[in-house]
Amino acid sequence: MRMKSVVIASRRLIWAMLLLLSTSLSASQEDGAGADGAAQPEEDPALAIQRQEKLERAQALQAQIEGLSHELGSYDPALIELQDDLGRTYLELEEFELAHGTLEQAMQLVRVNDGLYGERQVSLLKSLVQANLGLQAWEQVDIYAHLLFDLQSRAHEPDSEAYVAALVSFSDWQLQASRYNLLTRPGSQQGLQALQDLQDRHERALASARDRGDVEQQWSLLYAMASTDAEVARQFNYQQLSEFNSPTPRYVSQTVCRTVPNGSGGFQRVCWQERVSNPDYLFSAGNERRMQSERTRMSLQATMRDMEALLAENPDFAAAHAGDSGKALQNIEEAIKELQRDARRSSLQRW
Repeated sequence: MRMKSVVIASRRLIWAMLLLLSTSLSASQEDGAGADGAAQPEEDPALAIQRQEKLERAQALQAQIEGLSHELGSYDPALIELQDDLGRTYLELEEFELAHGTLEQAMQLVRVNDGLYGERQVSLLKSLVQANLGLQAWEQVDIYAHLLFDLQSRAHEPDSEAYVAALVSFSDWQLQASRYNLLTRPGSQQGLQALQDLQDRHERALASARDRGDVEQQWSLLYAMASTDAEVARQFNYQQLSEFNSPTPRYVSQTVCRTVPNGSGGFQRVCWQERVSNPDYLFSAGNERRMQSERTRMSLQATMRDMEALLAENPDFAAAHAGDSGKALQNIEEAIKELQRDARRSSLQRW
C-alpha cells in the first residue's frame, strides 16, 4: 500500500512539472529580450501549437495512468501501453529524462507480467536507447543496446532477415561509440575485441543473407564490414607499440660480470643474470602494426570488390541506390588510400 502511494505521488509530481513546463512555454514567448537586452528569436507559431498539443496529450495520458493505477493497481498490464505512449510523447517533446523514467516503469511492468524475455520489451528498449542518446548517457545507451540485441537474438534465428536487421542496427551503435570514443579509451584492447567480435557476426550473417538472396541486407552487411575494418585500423593506430602482441619477448636475460675486490686484498670476477629490455622488441612490434594495417587494407579491398560485384549483378538495386552506393564506395576508397599513406609513412626509417 505504501509502495502504491509513493508511485502515485511521483506521478502527480511529474504531472505538476508538465503543467509548469506548459506555463513557462507561454511565458517565455512573451519575453521580448534576454538578460543582455538582445531580442530573442520568435518560435514558429505552428511548432508552438504542435508542442502545446503534445503537452496536453502527455497530461491526458498521465491522468489516465493515475486513474488506472488507483483503480487496478500499479502493476496491472493495462498500464504498459499508456506508459509506452507517454514515453514516446516525452521523446517527441525532447524531455529525455521524463521519457527515460516513464519507459523504465513500462519495462518493469512488462518483465513482471511477460517475463524477462517478453517481446513487448523490444519497442520499449528502442525508445530507451533514443532517450539516453538525447541525455548523452553513453553507458546507459550501451546497456540498452546490448539488451535489445540480446532479446532480438533470442527471438529470431541467426539466418533470419529480422536477426540481420537487428545486427545492422546494433553495429551502427557499436561503430558510433568506437568512432567517438564514447565508452573506452582510443586503442583499448576491450574496444578492439568488441569490434573483432562484431566482424565475426557480420561474416556469419552475410553468409545467411547470400543464401536467402537478400541483396539489400548483403549490401548493408558489406558496408558494415568495411566500416568496422576501417575503425579497427583507426583503433590500432592509437595503440602504443608496447601494447602489440609481438612474438618477440619484451625483456631478455643477460649475463652481467663485474670485477670486484675480495677480502684478501685481491680481485675476483662476479657474474649474475639481469633482466633487460629487448632491443628487437619495438622493431618487431612495429612490423606487427604494419602487418595488421596491411591485412585491414586487403580486407577492405576484398569487401569493396564484393560490393561492386553485388551492384553489377543487381542492376535494379544499383539504379535505385545509385547515390548512396556511390558515396559508400567512395568512403571505402578513401579509407584504403589512408591506409596506404600510413604504410608508406611507417616504412620510413626512424632517426
